[in-house]
Amino acid sequence: MGDVVHAIPVLSDIRKNIRGVRIDWLVEEPFADIVRNTPLVDETIVCNIRKWRKSLFSKQTRDEIAALKQKLQQKNYDLVIDLQGLIKSAAVSKLTSSPIAGYDKNSIREKVASWFYDKTYPVSKKLSAVERNRKLTAQALGYLIPEGAPVFDFLFSEENNTGKQAIFFVNTSRKTKLWPVDNWVQLGNLLKEDGWKIFLAWATPEEKERVEKIRLQIGDSASVLAKMSIGELMRFVAGCNLVVGLDTGMTHLSSAMGKPTVGIFRDYPVELVPLMGNGKKIALGGVNSCPKVEDVYSAVKEVLQK
Repeated sequence: MGDVVHAIPVLSDIRKNIRGVRIDWLVEEPFADIVRNTPLVDETIVCNIRKWRKSLFSKQTRDEIAALKQKLQQKNYDLVIDLQGLIKSAAVSKLTSSPIAGYDKNSIREKVASWFYDKTYPVSKKLSAVERNRKLTAQALGYLIPEGAPVFDFLFSEENNTGKQAIFFVNTSRKTKLWPVDNWVQLGNLLKEDGWKIFLAWATPEEKERVEKIRLQIGDSASVLAKMSIGELMRFVAGCNLVVGLDTGMTHLSSAMGKPTVGIFRDYPVELVPLMGNGKKIALGGVNSCPKVEDVYSAVKEVLQK
């Protein structure tokens, strides 16, 4: 999911430099709503690699891959750019039968993926994910990256709520990224004293159990949301005034949507995946870090200052 969010700025870059261009985006189904909610994509094309892996040799999987291949080849693209740089994304790119551009073997995340490309380009691994995407695309299409901050263009990025409505993203796919439940409770109680209503999102039964523990200890000022798709969560976030979350896709997406956002990092360098977007945002922590509640609360107050 983060890979999709970090690729959004290339859309604006391309359209600023190439008049009359058509841009399609091939994305995995669970994350397709992110792409559908930007006005800069002509067509969102979905694939289901995660589902296919579970039944690779079934007739349904073979039929779905064949249908996708037919659709992509009918498009007759001038160029396909693989921004993810993984074997799976490179393999799907090959279904197009169009020229493919990607990172060279020294720049890519999975070296074997570079073998699939017709053209490869060097991009420093020291750059942030967003800047790596922008630089690769600029080289592949032959333009200079526009000056100024990366542009994240979403259909409802300006929506807002006049009350004090906050959403916490307390779950991630890696346990090493989690912030202690007690910390979330302390932060929630501090915000409750300031008059905030807190909402907690989840996706799996284990995640629901964690948010329920937090809700019970905060009390009536906290609510557990129903299970939502990414598109539904985006619409809900658009009406919030504050986002606090871990280094996870929805936190990065909320920041990109322009929401005041505080990110809590536990096991990854902040400089490689910084929070981006036009709103105020602060990222705390990093590798082997556990930000203190008082520091997160101070960051919340700072991003809310006008």
